[in-house]
Amino acid sequence: MFPFNEQNAKKQAFVDNARAEREQREQQRIKQKQEQKLSQAAIVIQKTFRKHLKKKQNFEKLRNLWDIDSGFLIDNDNSNENLSNSFEILLLAKLLFAFFNPKHDSARFSHLCRLILSTTTQNSSNKGDQPSKVVVPFHFLLFNENHGKFTFNLMKKILWQCVERIIGYTNNNNINALYLTGTEIRLLIYFLDPKFYMIKGNLPNSNSISTLLSQNLAAFHNFLLQKGFYMSIGSGMFLRVDSILNLKSRSMKVKQLSKDDEKKLNSTNLWISACLRCCLFLLDSNSGESNLQTFTEKRYSEKNKLIMFIIHILTIPCLLSSLDDNCLDMLKKCNIPLKIIEIMHNDDSLLQILNGLTGNNAIFLMGNIVELMLRSDLISLSINETQSSSKFYNFIEIIISLLQYCQNFVSSKQQNMHYQYHPIFKWYSGKNDSKISNSYFNLVITQLECLWERSFILKAFNHVLSFIAKDQSGLLKSRRKSSFNDKKVSLVSSKVTIYAIETQIVCSLYLLILKLLDGQNQNITMNITYFPNLIPCLWKFLTCLGPKGNMEIFLSDSVIKDPEKEPLMSILELFCKCCNIWLMTIDDEELYDKQIPFSIENDIIPMSVFFNKFCFALLSHSSPEGCPPTIFESARKVLFQLHLKDSRRSFSKEENVWLLIKDPKKSLPKSLKDLFKNKKSSSSSNTKDQLGMSFLERIRENDPISIKILNLLPHTIPFGTRLDIFRDYLDKSIPNYSEATGITIKVRRAHVLDDGYKQLGGLIDAKIKGRIRVKFINETGALEDGVDQGGPFKEFITQLIAEAFDPSYGLFAVTKNSLLYPNHQATSTKIALYSFLGKMIARAIQEGILVDVQFARFFLSKMTGRAVFLEDLIGLDDELLKNIMIVKKYEGNVEDLGLYFTIDEEVNGKVISKDIMGGSRVTDDNKIQYSYCLADYKLNQQAKEQTRAFINGFQSMIPENWLRMFSPPELQRVLSGEDIDWEVSDLRKYTVYHGGYFDQHISIRHFWSVLEEMNLKDKSALLKFVTSCSKPPLGGFKYLQPPFTIHMISDESDSNQSRSRLAVRSLLSSIGHSKSALKGRLPTSSTCFNLLKLPSYSQKPVMKEKLKYAINSNAGFELA
Repeated sequence: MFPFNEQNAKKQAFVDNARAEREQREQQRIKQKQEQKLSQAAIVIQKTFRKHLKKKQNFEKLRNLWDIDSGFLIDNDNSNENLSNSFEILLLAKLLFAFFNPKHDSARFSHLCRLILSTTTQNSSNKGDQPSKVVVPFHFLLFNENHGKFTFNLMKKILWQCVERIIGYTNNNNINALYLTGTEIRLLIYFLDPKFYMIKGNLPNSNSISTLLSQNLAAFHNFLLQKGFYMSIGSGMFLRVDSILNLKSRSMKVKQLSKDDEKKLNSTNLWISACLRCCLFLLDSNSGESNLQTFTEKRYSEKNKLIMFIIHILTIPCLLSSLDDNCLDMLKKCNIPLKIIEIMHNDDSLLQILNGLTGNNAIFLMGNIVELMLRSDLISLSINETQSSSKFYNFIEIIISLLQYCQNFVSSKQQNMHYQYHPIFKWYSGKNDSKISNSYFNLVITQLECLWERSFILKAFNHVLSFIAKDQSGLLKSRRKSSFNDKKVSLVSSKVTIYAIETQIVCSLYLLILKLLDGQNQNITMNITYFPNLIPCLWKFLTCLGPKGNMEIFLSDSVIKDPEKEPLMSILELFCKCCNIWLMTIDDEELYDKQIPFSIENDIIPMSVFFNKFCFALLSHSSPEGCPPTIFESARKVLFQLHLKDSRRSFSKEENVWLLIKDPKKSLPKSLKDLFKNKKSSSSSNTKDQLGMSFLERIRENDPISIKILNLLPHTIPFGTRLDIFRDYLDKSIPNYSEATGITIKVRRAHVLDDGYKQLGGLIDAKIKGRIRVKFINETGALEDGVDQGGPFKEFITQLIAEAFDPSYGLFAVTKNSLLYPNHQATSTKIALYSFLGKMIARAIQEGILVDVQFARFFLSKMTGRAVFLEDLIGLDDELLKNIMIVKKYEGNVEDLGLYFTIDEEVNGKVISKDIMGGSRVTDDNKIQYSYCLADYKLNQQAKEQTRAFINGFQSMIPENWLRMFSPPELQRVLSGEDIDWEVSDLRKYTVYHGGYFDQHISIRHFWSVLEEMNLKDKSALLKFVTSCSKPPLGGFKYLQPPFTIHMISDESDSNQSRSRLAVRSLLSSIGHSKSALKGRLPTSSTCFNLLKLPSYSQKPVMKEKLKYAINSNAGFELA
């Protein structure tokens, strides 16, 4: 800055000193300013404290003065006598509110209320000979010209202070307790009751006085409503209701409540009664001789006040469960139940109410309304109910609206919005109040239970039950005669329309309850399903709907295209849910023999036809990408049960009941073309005539609608077509064989199962699906000659299955009809073997190899992914089924039988009892559950591990959705072939000849002639002899792999004939053989190639004798 010299150094030192001094002065100034602020703050604090202290001292002086003037510290009787002047009480009230503090002056306020109440009697008590003094009621000061306005404002303060006082706690002996009784609540009742504002007798200007009193009373009501009277009372009621419910819960645990608890319970009931009375005073604007509505503000109309009452009072959890009969009488006297129905049935009013509710509020309101209507006898059955009928269905519509509102807060799955677990709704998006315990939700369910009790169901469906009994037969006869112009028919039709609307409302209620209250589904559906005669009556009622009846209304184009818009669909949906349960639980005796309550001819068959067409139409019109409508799944369950019962024991006269695609290899008929039209999926640019395609072509083109029908309604498609589709799927799933990727196994003929399991059991599914070459080892330990072109593998898998499924091996048990199912006594070490066998059965299906294994029906159902039912015990354990039916239908007290939830079974030669469901006692209430628990144990639990392992292995090779296209009997046909007679011409058409034979060879002609003359038993024996299976392949011999082959051998014995070392197992014995049978060679076979080695017999009788002898004598199996 400056060149360094002594003068510059002095200048720099001077500048630095000046800067330091300036900074020091600035710091001193800031410090002084802070000290000044602190000093001023201290002065303000001291001044405020002195002011507060002075005010406090003044308040204490005022309190002392008030205590003396009011007589607060002396006997109450004397104080009342000395202060009978209302004007003096007015001054005391003014003085009290000058220093009033709720924490310190609550007792003084109570005393003030006592003084005011002392003026409510017209004459004070007489003492001695002193004349009685006239006492002017305190509220008459409202007429005073000088003090009327002041009295009015002061009264509003007093009333509101009474509200705040009664809803909270009281401090007695330093213990906080709920306020239950006192002068405040008495004063509130007095000044809100219109009766106390009535002028009795003939007084001058009585009309004007009465009008002025009514005007002031209306003003008090408006003031309290503005301050939130119902909200405040509601919060106080919640605390008292909680106390009552706790006391009641305690009383259930102990024999008797203590005297203190009894006193507390009674006092709490009185408090609720008093507060409810105050609430009703504000609602009843037209009580007494004056009309308060005239002076009520428009925003506090009777409608709006009732809405506030509903929102803040009736949403208190389980309020109605806490109200005694006195409170209920007050509600009924004020006509509250009917007013609630009237106002909540109005859309605008209902919207106002719902806007003020949360999901929890709505469910609590619902519970209180239901219990209120029940205790008011508005939802009980009465014979003459012409006036209450409309109110009843209005009530149901209100509950429906509340349930629909609750849906906005509910989800069955946890989502971003629905992340809170709810005791009733599962997942909830609203706010959960920590003050509301789970016990409240249990009590709400108890409140709502009356909706699915028998008395309510009878009331709800009484019109259907009575209509069916009286009017149905006449209506149907008239419709058949097309006599709709008849006045009687017209009258009945109008009844049907009215009843349909009412039934639709009731069914919508139950559907919503089932959707929201998932935990109550079983109770609700059981109660409706087993209500006497309801389900059959509901079905008959459904058949009466629409202009033509017979369920045609549900098959119309408009309904099928958009079923959600059809109101009557709710009736059908509820029927489906209940009918499904009924079909699952009904036994054969009721359905087929007694035909109660449904007739096979008049009900079950028409029901099957309708649901078959209905489900098919819904699926055909559904969106290719989307899901079918809601009703579809419910209807399909009924259809599934009907078809399942028909497939087990046929009730339909012909197969056409189920088949809707009659000839799937031809173009679709016009009726089905219309069903397949779908605007969303059609395209004008599509040049291919899709409507002209066959159903089979549609499947192969991956048409989404056709695939849906195949997956969801397979029984509507002929079995042969489904089999073709199944084979297409199998062909696509099998990997391309190659020498490099295949595997080779070596199997000892005496240990096929053991060797096969050891070498294949540990392989992944893809390897087992691939090529497997089999080399057999003979008894000497040498490999047998020959190249495996599929024959050895067929022999391997056939022998393996025969060995594994032999009951003597222990893996599978047999029914009395020799049907196989997993043996529950098989050790856990063999569980993996079941999985392997499942894969081998699947591999046999993939290869088109028919296996001679017959499974029990219930096991086939499990293989296709279906549930099993009580009837599946038939043939498995008839004795158990018989005992179950005895218990199920026992008319006496089932406890007399001394049964428990246990089942006996034999384990290692000993009979042991196993507990099911905890081993509890069987009663009339749980005997149905006991019956199905026994069946469930036998069918599902006993061999659970073995069955699961087998099915997992089976379905790992063939997906479950492929298997579902077959019914259990059809799956057995896929496994073992057709159990029917077969045409010799079909076998001849696909037969291959070797060794010099051809179709017109003389020996071949003799062979086919002999075969034509055979009966079914002999023809089956021939198939068993050549192919190892006595049944023909599904779809005919076209699908026999390898094809049926006849190979020529010489008729004479030839010692030089080369024999394969693979093995000829001759089972012939010369003992008992006819001479002709010993002359020349017998036919032999090689089952692994489906090969018949037929000597060239020149004469037909010889051919016949040799052939029949060989096939019926197990002449031997030879691999050439």
